[in-house]
Amino acid sequence: MRTTELHTRRCFLALGCGAATLLLAGVRRAGAAVAKKPLPPFDLSFIGKDITLFRRKEWTESQAEAWKLREGGVYDRITVHHQGGEFFDDTDKGAVIAELGSVYAGHMRKHYADIAYHFIIDYAGRVWEGRSLAYEGAHVMHQNRNNLGILVLGNYEEQQPSEDSLATLARLVPVLRHRFGIKHHRVYGHRDLGASLCPGKNL
Repeated sequence: MRTTELHTRRCFLALGCGAATLLLAGVRRAGAAVAKKPLPPFDLSFIGKDITLFRRKEWTESQAEAWKLREGGVYDRITVHHQGGEFFDDTDKGAVIAELGSVYAGHMRKHYADIAYHFIIDYAGRVWEGRSLAYEGAHVMHQNRNNLGILVLGNYEEQQPSEDSLATLARLVPVLRHRFGIKHHRVYGHRDLGASLCPGKNL
């Protein structure tokens, strides 16, 4: 493990998850420019038709506060998360859209500039675009640079993931690895990078 990763883990252990969560959105590391204006939508045509993908406009009309975000687009690792909190296994499209809105609203209350994750997978195995890949995410404290975030809706400390959501995760991760040249050992669960139960013992 690199020195910076050891330092980050010690910070997590010292702060505890609650304090660490409050800092997630505000962490900005050197090396990436803050976007001066909204960036063009990221081309997701590389995601094949075997994955059901809904673009951001399918669930919200809200735009990222781009002037608060650092530019992304270059990724060398992937981190998988679960939602935590309440049990969620609804597959109704409308219910999922409402849940995505709730996640987004929660992040904005914490003064995030947008939803934290780049992709969200629901219990039916559908993929929803979250924060554009054009922007750096906000899902692992001090380790968001070049780190692509995937959220699976549900609490996988308490429930089991569906076969559909697991199958989609198993398809999406290799597609993203191929697109960005991410090595297989650079795919993590949140708990691999810090003191967290995420993405849950069952996922």
